[in-house]
Amino acid sequence: MGRLKEYETLKTTREFSSVYNYAKKWHHEGALVFYNNDTTKKVGFTASKKVGNAIKRNLAKRRLRAIFLEIQHTLQDGVYVFVAKEKINHLSYDALKKGILWSMKKMNCVKE
Repeated sequence: MGRLKEYETLKTTREFSSVYNYAKKWHHEGALVFYNNDTTKKVGFTASKKVGNAIKRNLAKRRLRAIFLEIQHTLQDGVYVFVAKEKINHLSYDALKKGILWSMKKMNCVKE
């Protein structure tokens, strides 16, 4: 698996909150995707306790990170936040990836 070389990670609650308040969002069955058009490249991954215990939350974030690593070269610059939903652990990896790609296209953050 690769690394998030080009992207900085969001760390503080203030950074996440600003994205939640001002960014475009799109719901998918397994995840909620936020996108804020910006010149910087930042990304954040989160999962609440609704997803499950710590093991399930970490698994959900790892799956979201892996999908982002595969598609990051096709995305425009900006700030991305991925929020895991309760059903993420019941979806296959391919179904989750397909849904996230569809969400990205709907928000117009995929490079032409």
